[in-house]
Order: sequence, then C-alpha cells, then structure tokens
Amino acid sequence: MNTKNKSRTIAALSLGLLACNFVFLEASAAEGRQFHLEEATITDVHRAYRAKQLTSTQLVNMYLQRIKAYNGTCVEGDLDSRGYMTGDIKPIANAGQLAAFTTLNLKEDKRKALGFPERLKRTHTGPDDAKIPDALDRARELDAEFARTGKLVGPLHGIPIAIKDLFDTADMRTTAGSIADYANDRPRDDATVVAKLRAAGAILLGKTNMDEYAPGGIGRSTFGGQSCNPYDTTRIPGGSSGGSGAAVAANLAMCGTATDTSSSVRNPATYNNLTGMIATQGLISRAGISPLSYSRDRAGMLCRTIADTALVMETLVGYDPKDAVTAAASGVKPQFRRATNAKSLAGKRLGVLRDFIIEATLADRDSIRVANEALADMKKLGATLIDPVNVQDAIAAIVPYYEPGFLPKHFPSVFAAEVAPIDHIVNMAFDHSLVPSGARGVNLRMLAAQPYGPEGKYALNRYLRDRGDAKFKTTADVLATPTFSGELENLVRVFGDANTKTLDTPGQTEYLL
Repeated sequence: MNTKNKSRTIAALSLGLLACNFVFLEASAAEGRQFHLEEATITDVHRAYRAKQLTSTQLVNMYLQRIKAYNGTCVEGDLDSRGYMTGDIKPIANAGQLAAFTTLNLKEDKRKALGFPERLKRTHTGPDDAKIPDALDRARELDAEFARTGKLVGPLHGIPIAIKDLFDTADMRTTAGSIADYANDRPRDDATVVAKLRAAGAILLGKTNMDEYAPGGIGRSTFGGQSCNPYDTTRIPGGSSGGSGAAVAANLAMCGTATDTSSSVRNPATYNNLTGMIATQGLISRAGISPLSYSRDRAGMLCRTIADTALVMETLVGYDPKDAVTAAASGVKPQFRRATNAKSLAGKRLGVLRDFIIEATLADRDSIRVANEALADMKKLGATLIDPVNVQDAIAAIVPYYEPGFLPKHFPSVFAAEVAPIDHIVNMAFDHSLVPSGARGVNLRMLAAQPYGPEGKYALNRYLRDRGDAKFKTTADVLATPTFSGELENLVRVFGDANTKTLDTPGQTEYLL
C-alpha cells in the first residue's frame, strides 16, 4: 500500500470549499507556493511550518471551517420530548453532512463568534470554561514557541487530532455517546493517551461521535445522533469509532483516536478508506478510557496514511502506573515507522484465516477479491503466506479460559457458585487486602478473562469510580439514563441487569465492536 497521500474524491460531499483547502501567502514568505489541506500528511504540515507557508493557527481555522461546512445532520427521524432522535431514522439523500463531531474544543465566546451550534459546546457544567485554553489558544502558543526557537516542540507539533468521546479530556466533556447528566461533564484528568498527544504537540480539535458506550458498530449514539460515511452519506461509517473515521476521511482532522474491543478500529478504517492501527495490549495505557472489556480493549489511531498512523502510535507507547498491564511496555522503544518501508514484510510469515474469508452471500464476493489481491501484494513484498492456517489448537486453548464458572473455580471462598458480585470485585480492585491470601495465578485487579457481561460491568464500574462523578457512580446509573431504541437492550446484554448480581455467562461477543 502506498504510504503517501492518494488522490481520492469524496463524491457524496462535493467538497468544494477552496478557501478551506488552500492557504496563499505573500511571495516574500512562501515564494508563490501554497499549502493544500485535503489529503495533507503530518510530514506535509511540518514542511509547511518550517517553510513559513503555514501556521498552527491557520491550520486549525481551516479545519474548523470544514467542520462548520460538513458536520451537520445526515439523517432524519422523529424527535422525542428532549429533542433527540431515539427512534427509527432514515438517511437524508445527498445530505453532504457527516455528524462526526459532538464537541468542539472552543471557548464559548469563540464558538458563538464562529457560528457553531450550542450542541457542540465543550461543557455544560464547567463555570471556569473561559479560563481553560482551547484549540486556538494552543495553536497560538505553538506558533509563538516556533517563532521564538525555530524548532517543533514534538513529533505532533501543531497537528489537529480528533478525540473519540470515550477518552477523558479535562478541558472538554466526555460522554461516551450518552446523555448522562454528569455532575461534572469534564473528567478531572486527561486519559493517558490524551496527555501523551498533548505532550507531543498535538492540538485537540474536539470529541467525535461513537456507538453509545461502545457496544455497537454503526456510529450512533443518543448524544451525537447518527454519523454518516463521507463516501456515501446514506451509509454508516462503521463503529464504534465511526465519528473519528468520518472526520479523518473527510479531512475534518488529521487523525483521530479510536478504541478496539472487537473491530472498532478495523471497521471504521475499512468503511472510510483509512489506515487503522491498534497495538498489542500492554503497550498503550487504557487509563482514562471508558471501558467495555479489560481483557480486549485497546487504544488505537485512525489516519489517512500508514506513515502518519505509525508516527502517532509511536508517541503513545509506554509504561503508565495507572494501567498495570503496561508494565510490559517498560523500556520499549516503538519502531512502527520502520515497518512502513517496502522491505518490512521480507521474511515475515503471515497466517491466512480462510475460515473468515467465505462467500456467505454475493455481497462478499468483492470483499474477498480485494482481500486476495492484498494477500498477493504481501507475497510480492516478500511475505510467506501460511494459507490456510489451522487455528483449532489455539481455539481449544482459549475456550477453557473463558468458560463459565471461572471466578468460583479459582476463588470459592469469595464467590458463590456461578455468581460474581460486581461491587465486591470493584472493591477488591481498590483494596488489595480483600484479595484472599491464598489466591495464586489470577490478578483480580484486572479481572482479565471473564465473559463480557460481568467483565464489562466491572470495567465500567471501575472507570466511573476513578472518574469520581457525584451523580454517576455505577452501571446502575448509566442504565437508568434514557437512550435510543435498541441501544439500551445492547447495554443490558453487555453489562447485565443493573439491579441484580451478574451471572457468569458468556455469549456477548456479537455486541462488542
């Protein structure tokens, strides 16, 4: 795959705002050259900064203009009494809109001055909003620093990034797609991923839409509505990181954060013609990310090119004391960018899971053709294909690990047969003295191998306790919040009945995307 920008046309949007796409500067400064926003890479932006063809402030304003032009509603349906589309919806023909962003990182006076709707305001509860720097403030800080030193502050200097609304941001509300009425909609701290992006010089443009609390694959939430695909706005952008996928594909941001439990990075990357990457669990911290499954959640990135994705991912790797699993990343120096050269596949053995490449319907035929073409390209680049690979032994080893009764089997003195009291598990995570002294081989602080009902409930309960909101403390509070039709059923199936103890039963993977 070519790592440079490819000429692509997003026909459904008729992207014609030339003022948003080019910056023309005085000949004395730029010698008649111009910066083209569409399909620009991080390297292109930094080259323009160094050549004094572009400033961070100009770039942020260019993206804001595109967001204003293309972030409107792309579906229609009846509104409930609160003004939300919680029932059936249908796409608006030729909408030319995406509904990708749910929140913009702008102070109230700037949001109003730039003509953005109130639904995109960055907080509903923070009285000190005017004192907290926003995206434009950060851009001006970076411009001043670059003018003073002539050096970039980090590998992501002045790069506008979209943040999936699952990542905590101390300067913007974090909703996970819900209309939950938090006492403080801005978390106390940034997620570790967000903090690392800021430290690398990135500018956070805003928060993007997602499937509510992440168990879904269409890009719809009560808070953000339905996001749409830039290539055809009558189609979905995938999920659960659909807002980030749509935003990056339509050049509303350079890259976007995402998370993946089953395919929430992979689906939006596929649906929106992007590069998606998720690291091995333990390399990147999950602290400050509203969770779905501690054993499978991974943070990732969506960018338009492989090179950009690798660069951003390298800034995120490292040990974080807030996430014990990242001990595996201690001392690790990621070299993702080295893997983007044409020789990187030479000598690599790649297994082909033919069990997943089947023509169940005629609609699968084109996808299978493209997959086979990609496999042929990998072989030409030096990879050895094990086609097909037998995964039966691996499955036989994994299934017992997820079998019902895992906790009662290992901790019979704590848990009654087939029942895992979630509140007690959360307490054990915070108070290690509650862990039985004779327990060996299992780390209850992670609760890593549980079926998704109890694990998802445990993970969200622990996140809410860490967040420390005065009103929303457990999944019971979450499930009591009205949501759009069908999504509440998904949440209950994933997290279990909020009013009862959760049975240790498997079978929720179809809701984890």
